[in-house]
Amino acid sequence: MEETQRRAATAPIRIHQIRSALLQQYEGLIYDEDLKGYDQKGYDQRFLSRALTAAAVREVTGCDHKTAGASVIDGEDDQGIDGVAVTEGTQEIWLVQAKWSDDGKGKLDTNAAHKLIAGLRLIEQRSFDRFNDRLEPIAARVNAAMHDARLKVTLVVAVMGVGTLSKETANILNDARKEFNGLGPVLEYRVVHAADILRQIREDLTPEPVRVIVRMTNWIRRNTPLTAYQGTVPASNIAEWYHKHENRLYEQNLRQSLGTTRVNSGMLSTLVEEPENFWLFNNGVTVLCEHLEEEWPGRRRPDEPVHLHLSGVSVVNGAQTVAAAHRAAKTSSEAVEDAEVTVKVIVVDKGMLDLAQRITETTNTQNHVEQRDFIALDEVQAMIREDFMLSLQKSYVFKRGEPDPAPDEGCSVVHAAIALACAYRGTELVVRAKRDTDLLWERGSGGAYHRLFGERPGAFQIWRSVLVHRAVGAALNEERKRFQNRAADVSQRGDLLVTHLVFQLLDQDRIDDPECDWDTSLQEVPALTNRVLSWLIHHIDTEYGPTSFLSGTLTDARRCKRLAELVLHDAEREGVIPDLPAIYKATKESKRKPRRPNAVPTLVDNGRITDGTPVRLRLLNKPEIDALKSWLALDPRRSEATWVNDRTRCLVWAVDGRAYSPTRLVLNLYELAGWEEAPVAVQGPARWTLDGGATLSELARTLLDEQAERAEQERV
Repeated sequence: MEETQRRAATAPIRIHQIRSALLQQYEGLIYDEDLKGYDQKGYDQRFLSRALTAAAVREVTGCDHKTAGASVIDGEDDQGIDGVAVTEGTQEIWLVQAKWSDDGKGKLDTNAAHKLIAGLRLIEQRSFDRFNDRLEPIAARVNAAMHDARLKVTLVVAVMGVGTLSKETANILNDARKEFNGLGPVLEYRVVHAADILRQIREDLTPEPVRVIVRMTNWIRRNTPLTAYQGTVPASNIAEWYHKHENRLYEQNLRQSLGTTRVNSGMLSTLVEEPENFWLFNNGVTVLCEHLEEEWPGRRRPDEPVHLHLSGVSVVNGAQTVAAAHRAAKTSSEAVEDAEVTVKVIVVDKGMLDLAQRITETTNTQNHVEQRDFIALDEVQAMIREDFMLSLQKSYVFKRGEPDPAPDEGCSVVHAAIALACAYRGTELVVRAKRDTDLLWERGSGGAYHRLFGERPGAFQIWRSVLVHRAVGAALNEERKRFQNRAADVSQRGDLLVTHLVFQLLDQDRIDDPECDWDTSLQEVPALTNRVLSWLIHHIDTEYGPTSFLSGTLTDARRCKRLAELVLHDAEREGVIPDLPAIYKATKESKRKPRRPNAVPTLVDNGRITDGTPVRLRLLNKPEIDALKSWLALDPRRSEATWVNDRTRCLVWAVDGRAYSPTRLVLNLYELAGWEEAPVAVQGPARWTLDGGATLSELARTLLDEQAERAEQERV
């Protein structure tokens, strides 16, 4: 098992993850003045070897990054030793020799082993003047340790590989150990390999376990099948949990707090106005923890309170209750003191993941649970999130209720699923995504989720697919300016099919290769989008007629498959674009279309968006971007809101929790940002987008077009 893990850590994607992390973690912490004359590749190779030395020092001593970086002496006059460290509070000396390898095949050869032993002899002889001046800051500590009877010296071999020493190299180290250990065990050696470094990097990303205190009364305790407590807890106590830890409380939950949904708004109202009745109306909170310690303020009896000190906490049911208690505490702290919540605490060991998952699934009933929520329990999603952090230093969110990262900082699972569906070799997943993104979470043999995520796509493949999807969307926005009438509708309603076709024309062979220059592929997208869209409009008209209903055609699996075959056949001919009817081309004299109903009432009346859906601001023009971008960057919440189905005030701003109309909220942002030249009127719905990238205006326009087509079909 250990050998399998070692070899997995030397796979190309793992090497890239380690490489990225080491370059980032030790930037500015390791001496590199002697490397400035090299080109970028030469610099990186030498710096990575030094960073690997520092990482090995961290592995064996447990020190921080700064201390580890200062221990590196690699360079001229290092005497075969790349790093020297003395463990704090002990007489242990660590001498490190590191071998970086881009292909994961690093090893210590016999020549390097002899140099390492020669350097050890100089240390043993206190010949510190033979070393470069980077040893000087710790030479006194090394000297003191060498004089101590408790001395222990360990030679550390750090390799970017599986860490298996050759027989010849092992013999050199073993001979040195026998020689130095004449009067007792003084010298040992240890190998630090790629899997050790990868584990260290992962641990650096792992947050401290969540710890809370539960002040419980009227409790009952169970010992089988698991240790568990159930009782009543003041809502103020629960509010304290959220105040300290916020969304970290929900690590194992299906979703984060959904913000202001109708259910959650009702909870908040009851907490503030009828706190004494809250216990009657609320389903309670279920908490899983890894460790539990009891504290008894009084006697150890069920009618006396108990304080439960929990570690490794996750609220697996009741996330909305916890968030509502926190908001109520800010509104009326006195009222929350009178409200009580039923809380169940279950101690679940780390080895009981299946049981923890079953508890999570079966206890979530308070708010509507969607199919997407259950993917939060799929370990594949957590592994993708880790891959995003390690490989790209970007965010990946997969729980409903988590705020989406800013576009240049990462993406959500919804963005990922839509992009992967577009990149899929067939059109069936694109058709499902166009009908309803919820269809992408279906499991089973014919479900889309397994086809999209079953083989665990890597961070590079997902992120680059998302970039293509976004690039096609931007290109379609430009294309739409050239068209009107039916052609403009195709550019909007056929966006996912166009994206799919562009993917098929791109070379995706190296989409998951970290070394691939994907920017070159992205530069092809606008021209490919132009060709694909023109041929798609042409073939829809010729195959199904210029009066055929687009809503039916672009959501019909059989028709989309046929259109894809036709378009790809023609679009592969670079420079050949069909001549579309003049009626499709936009002109300055084009008549203004009749005013459509407002977007928000249209969406609310048709139930198009569910309560709690995240909504994000999209700036539209350069003056707006120049005025707001830096201000928005100071607090990511300024660009975030949550949808509620209200015909006027449908956006709950993440900053203050108040509901606004889309336009009023945009104008409010202008004012808060201090934009003195802001316009007095603005199209608010055109600036707020959903997960898939569509704006509120676009969603409403699509909905009205579909209704108009159905009405026309009924008249026919």
